Amino acid sequence: MKKINKIFIVPVVLLLWILGFSFADNSDCWIFAIDRFINTWDANNSFQIVKSVRWRDDFIYSNFLTVEQQTDIIDIDSLNTAILNLKKYCCEKELWWLSFERETCKADKNSFNPNSLDSPYLFDHLFDVIMRRLNWLTWENDIYVDTKMTVDEKWAERRSRITEKAEDLSGSDVQSIIDKYKEFWKYNLKYDIASQMDAQFWDAGNDDFLKYVIWSWWKESEEDIANALRNYKDWSMYDRYHNACALSQYFYALMNVWIKSDDRIRSINKSARWLCNDAVKQQIVNENRYIWLVAQKEWNRFLYNFVNGYISYLHDRRNTLRETQKDIHDRLLDIAKKVPHLVKSCVK
Repeated sequence: MKKINKIFIVPVVLLLWILGFSFADNSDCWIFAIDRFINTWDANNSFQIVKSVRWRDDFIYSNFLTVEQQTDIIDIDSLNTAILNLKKYCCEKELWWLSFERETCKADKNSFNPNSLDSPYLFDHLFDVIMRRLNWLTWENDIYVDTKMTVDEKWAERRSRITEKAEDLSGSDVQSIIDKYKEFWKYNLKYDIASQMDAQFWDAGNDDFLKYVIWSWWKESEEDIANALRNYKDWSMYDRYHNACALSQYFYALMNVWIKSDDRIRSINKSARWLCNDAVKQQIVNENRYIWLVAQKEWNRFLYNFVNGYISYLHDRRNTLRETQKDIHDRLLDIAKKVPHLVKSCVK
């Protein structure tokens, strides 16, 4: 009987261990990675959760923005890309019983991006795509090709202008770079929602956090946040970088509103509160350094052109002076040659 009990107990313990290990998985894989991006029932591939919360006017936590205003903030392909990148990680790491043997991983494998972020949390991938839209993956016209993700229009405008100035050989427009820099990197207090949203995301659950964002509590701070999001098109480059973590918090809560997990939320909060903000600060430093280098290069070119032009001017003046001196000398010689003839004529 004892032997039979042992035979029975061992598989049960093993099963409980496996289940405990699986449910101890604190990732977002079981929420988002089990869904499929590639489907046969819709011509436009997308994750169902993205369709449920974005680009529509009947979802309470996003319809305070028009569809156009939603699109101004982030395109739907970027949200799909974030989930695809998470799914790639989950399938590769075989989290939540996922693997490339599973149909859901097989179906979307060709859409996975090779250079995606390694993280089990959707928040990190949302932050990743928001930042990539603001600074691109490379200087080419693509980020994540397979999902047709697009760049932020403000970044495209800034980059186009900087490229034009960086390639300008005249070196005479340093001030315009500085003036445009001030315009792109202007700090707007009315659009600074990072600290308010960070505080709420740290303390509130997803549902309460989203109510705070959409101004359902009828407080002035929430109205400021909702209005700031409505006016995203007017945000400067600095505003967009500065609030990148806040936007990541909003999109994470938006797509995760029905799920409750205190452990995971605490992990995400830690990432949002510290690592995310540090990454944004460093990127702003890098962007400022890049602008400084372009301006310095333009100034050096201007100085070179000025000095080169001045030397050329002096060279031309010297040659002109030499020609003048030569002409004077030649005229004096002509006069000297003709003086004897004039003297003879006068003597007669």
